[in-house]
Amino acid sequence: MVDRRTLIDSPERRSVAAALEFRSTDSGNLTLTGYASVFGNGYDVYGGPPFGWTESVDPDAFKTTLAQKPDLHLLINHEGMPLARTKSGTLQLSTDAHGLHVEANLDRNDPDVQRLQTKMQRGDMDEMSFGFRVKRDEWNDDETERKLTEVSLHKGDVSVVNFGANPATSAQVRSLDQALAFLADVEPDEALAELRSSNPALLVAVREKLAGLSVSLTPPPAAQRKSMSLAEARALLEEIAD
Repeated sequence: MVDRRTLIDSPERRSVAAALEFRSTDSGNLTLTGYASVFGNGYDVYGGPPFGWTESVDPDAFKTTLAQKPDLHLLINHEGMPLARTKSGTLQLSTDAHGLHVEANLDRNDPDVQRLQTKMQRGDMDEMSFGFRVKRDEWNDDETERKLTEVSLHKGDVSVVNFGANPATSAQVRSLDQALAFLADVEPDEALAELRSSNPALLVAVREKLAGLSVSLTPPPAAQRKSMSLAEARALLEEIAD
């Protein structure tokens, strides 16, 4: 299990089906609205117990950070150029009984906005995620349940994402990124795409196996690396899981 002490003030991400909506404004721009976090719904991290935990967000978790007027961006898949920003006034965040509400004023002339609008109108993208740091949390006695009681959004982001993935999957991607680099010459973007398509149960199993290895996961010099395809790397991970 992950040492919970290492989670405080470390970057984390969580995703949710967001019921995103685009609407036109009088100025000719577009307004995007949705929820980047939902209160009261537990979700599994690291696959849930016994290796992970079930997590929920307290309705007051964003109270302090929103009062401090955090600076964060609206992104697509947590990367790329910003579509909106709180500092510029084009991104606004608030909370209600449902969760963390997002409202962004988008420029219709922005090529990224145009691409996003097309995909959302087709129904290809309709979910959100947010990047944050935990300031305070609460655990039950056996550490199978975690409640986020205070988070910071400053220098984080809210993102429209391809999939509102189970947090276990995105967490395992971070855990196994070094392992893939050790196993093969794999481009980081390709490795992430491959791992996101993997079975979450496989990722949890591999992570547990890797945690018990005594070898260093520091990538060796390029001249000493074994060239390996993504398919071969994934097959080796499956062997490790078995």
